Amino acid sequence: MKPARNRPRLAAAITAGALVALAVPTAAVVPAFAVISDPGTHIITVFPERDMVSAEGYADSDRPTIQVLRGGAVIGTVSNLVPVGGIVEVNHPGGGCWEGTTPDIRSGDVIRVLTAPDVGDQTFVGNVTVTQPATKINAGTVVMKGTAVAPGGGQLPADQLEARIVAANQAFALNGRRTLRAGAPGSGEDGTVVYDGPGLTTWTATWTGLTGVGTDGVTDADRATAANTSESRGMWLGRNAAVGNEVTIFEYAAIGGPAAPCTAPLAKGPSTPDLTAASDTGRLNTDNITRSTTPSFTGAVALPDAASVNLYIDGVASGSASVAANGSYSITSNRPLANGRHTVTAGEVSPGGVETLSAGSLALTVDTAGPVVTAKAPAVNSLMASQTANVTATFNEAITGLGTASFTLKNSAGALIAAPVTWNATTRVATLNPNATLAADRKHTATLTAGITDIAGNPIAANSWAFTTGPRPVVTAKSPAANATAVSRTANVTATISENVTGVSSGSFALRNAATGALVSYAVSYNATSHVATLNPNVTLAANTKYTATISTSIKDAGGNPLSGLSWSFTTGR
Repeated sequence: MKPARNRPRLAAAITAGALVALAVPTAAVVPAFAVISDPGTHIITVFPERDMVSAEGYADSDRPTIQVLRGGAVIGTVSNLVPVGGIVEVNHPGGGCWEGTTPDIRSGDVIRVLTAPDVGDQTFVGNVTVTQPATKINAGTVVMKGTAVAPGGGQLPADQLEARIVAANQAFALNGRRTLRAGAPGSGEDGTVVYDGPGLTTWTATWTGLTGVGTDGVTDADRATAANTSESRGMWLGRNAAVGNEVTIFEYAAIGGPAAPCTAPLAKGPSTPDLTAASDTGRLNTDNITRSTTPSFTGAVALPDAASVNLYIDGVASGSASVAANGSYSITSNRPLANGRHTVTAGEVSPGGVETLSAGSLALTVDTAGPVVTAKAPAVNSLMASQTANVTATFNEAITGLGTASFTLKNSAGALIAAPVTWNATTRVATLNPNATLAADRKHTATLTAGITDIAGNPIAANSWAFTTGPRPVVTAKSPAANATAVSRTANVTATISENVTGVSSGSFALRNAATGALVSYAVSYNATSHVATLNPNVTLAANTKYTATISTSIKDAGGNPLSGLSWSFTTGR
């Protein structure tokens, strides 16, 4: 039967003071990371007896995820739902299906509808039941009985409680609709629902005057109590019944579990264990990565009388705990886990000692090793680094915490150089791009701080490396020219260098007989103003002889960048 889409009506006699929001039960606490409205601007309707949820008010582009939480643990999920007319549903024809197992939705469970990983609305399942379906007392009177309990105990406010009878095919003669409603006395509904006494949480709904006859010849009283064509409902209208953005509908005799075409089996054991907030050290609350070797897990049991829960990691018993009053469990592994992947399951134990294992398992990764830099550019202690090149660090794994405070560059005076920092998740390369050209021939220091962590939360070992910018010095002119002929036998050999250098000497600037390799006796001088190195032979060079001049890389500029080495030859004259 398709759930009714009309919203609950506010009773005319309800005063503003009666619209007091209920306190949210313990299970409805929102984690600190979440940005979740409770209740929200969307309408969430829960059908606990059919393990069904319907939510309204979503854009066509939304792809909501619906979760069921018990004791703070997620026990049911369906994701990437496609709105139809602004509505998303789960476990109902035309809607989505629960993933893995169908949760046995109960009062006090939290229903959360997310439009982003940590953004959405939530409500809790109201504790309203029908204990006696619509029953004909006399020709024109029908009663229904049930319970309604507030989250903290005691009665629900009268304006939050409603009883309904829904006919399958025909409208009631009384109101021309398919439903008969019962609200607080004076609400103007078709009938009234009142508690059975002061402080009691049992209630009775009564409809009178149901003697009208429909077009099929059936009286309203008979239509309301027909076992096969009517449905009895108890309803919680939400913390603010006038708004109607959260509703729980208890349907008498409805059957739970997967509804066609859904096939995920009804949960019969505890929920799949999940990392507790304290152990969830990963960047996301869904990545199941922890740096704790003895992590803690939480979840919820399926059986109301479950006494304890056992934890199994890789099939090995790893701890146990009693079940809390709200049906949740929390267990810390009693043995340290090695780095790597692990499979975590749980089993709930009944008072009679029968254990039922969870239908699903958690794939967990333990990671206690911090990220490692596998490559740096410019390289450690490198010279001749480009003044316009980026500084990069390649990591062995994904990281977080990267930014201008955790990846820095300073000049030789220790001043911070402004530079944006980016991260390529595919190549795992962090890039620092200086805003200005770096000073020439200067030492620079790049630093990675412990603010950078892997997705398990392990920090990098803080480290720094230095490099020196170029450009490297080069010979811009030489005399005699390369391959010159008829060169004077008494001429000096000179090399003009692009910048001031050190290390010009007889060991770094030499002249040899090209044929024999014999070193010519000479003296070397250097002019720091003109940057000219001069080689003055001590003897007259041989006539018609080829000589080779060599200037080596041992000559360096102020930053330590080596000269680009060079050799050239010339031939003397007569």
